[in-house]
Amino acid sequence: MQNAKCKTSSNAPLFCILHFALRAHRRAVRFAFHHFYREFAWTYDAVAWAVSAGLWRRWALSALPELHGRVLELGFGTGYVQLALADHLAVGLDASPQMAARAAARLRRNGHNPRLVNGIAQRMPFPSSAFDSVLATFPAEYILDPATHIEIRRVLAPGGRLVILPLAQLNPGRYTRLVDLAYRLTLQTSVRREPQVEPQAERSIVIGGIALVQRWVEVGPSRVLLLIGTRDAAES
Repeated sequence: MQNAKCKTSSNAPLFCILHFALRAHRRAVRFAFHHFYREFAWTYDAVAWAVSAGLWRRWALSALPELHGRVLELGFGTGYVQLALADHLAVGLDASPQMAARAAARLRRNGHNPRLVNGIAQRMPFPSSAFDSVLATFPAEYILDPATHIEIRRVLAPGGRLVILPLAQLNPGRYTRLVDLAYRLTLQTSVRREPQVEPQAERSIVIGGIALVQRWVEVGPSRVLLLIGTRDAAES
């Protein structure tokens, strides 16, 4: 369809240039993020600190009060949440061997044995109903994949809870404007909090047949969005 417009539009040359430039930009961003989570995983903590005004760890840990029982964390990154859950029944799953190595090192430095698995959310190497809580903080595109939704439902026990932290917003300020620009250039959701526009309350999203309700949680000079849902306890 877009290529047809390039041929038929009266502004075809300009349209085509913009169209292919945007496509190239999207591909470049995906390529960069792929390597950021792998070969450049060693930069993750510093970058996360910079783009969150030092709040990244607090953002991730803000979801912990919503968890219970056996916990599966999808995309554990460098292990902040895994360390916080080290004395609980928690397991982490991540597709990046480099992230797993860094998370394991963090856990061992603090006297804990890593319970980390290398794999993808679309094909989880766990038995059905193995977990009471499934958590994903700032998930990548895998969270949109229907295969991931099926797997989340499969491994979550009846009555279990799904918690997703998709985004955070910083209070307005000069630093926030700079961070927001970086987010926009990398095709991410704006991180700037607009005080005059409040989000809709009780808007439901369904993943794997589990209805998620949004909840905003204040974290210092920012807030995070939690999507929380419970699998029907009557299901088998």
